[in-house]
Amino acid sequence: EAATETSKAKRVFMYLQILTATLKSFAHGANDVANAAGPFAAVQGLYFGQDPCNIGTSMYILLLCGVGIVLGLSISGHHVIKTIGKDLTAIDFPTGFSIELGSTLSVVLASCTGMPVSSTHCQVGSVICIGMYENGPKHVKWSMLSKIVWSWVVTVPVAAVVAAALLYACLQFIH
Repeated sequence: EAATETSKAKRVFMYLQILTATLKSFAHGANDVANAAGPFAAVQGLYFGQDPCNIGTSMYILLLCGVGIVLGLSISGHHVIKTIGKDLTAIDFPTGFSIELGSTLSVVLASCTGMPVSSTHCQVGSVICIGMYENGPKHVKWSMLSKIVWSWVVTVPVAAVVAAALLYACLQFIH
C-alpha cells in the first residue's frame, strides 16, 4: 500500500512539473529572450537616431527573438535536454519539480532586478544540488558537469572572437 501511495504522489508531481516547466518558459522569455533582444534593439535604436538612454524594444524584435528560441529548441534543443535531464544525475517527477521551481524562481528574481542571467546555468545548478541532496554526490556525473562548465568558459572568448571577426568583415565591406 505504501508503494501505491508513493506512486500516486509521484503522479501528482508529474502534473506539477508540467506547471513549473511552463513557468520556466515564462522565466526564460523574461531573461534569455531579453538578453538576445537587447543588443539588437540598441543597434536598431541608434541606427534610427534614438536617444541611447531611452531606446525601446519593438514588439517585432521580441517576436523574432522568441521565434529564434523556439526554432533552436525544436531543431537542436534535444541535445541540451538530454545532457541536463539525463546525463548529469537521475531525475524523477518530484526532483524535476524541485529543479524547475528552484531554477525558475532564480531566473525570475534575477529578471525582476534587471540582472541578465542564463536560465541554463540556473537549471544546471538546480540539477546538481538536487542530485546531490537526493542521491548523494557519487550519483552526480561530475565529468559531465566539468564538460558543461568548460563549454561555458570557452563560449565567452569564442563568441567575442567571432563577433570581432564579423565586425571586421562588415567594416571592410562598408569601406
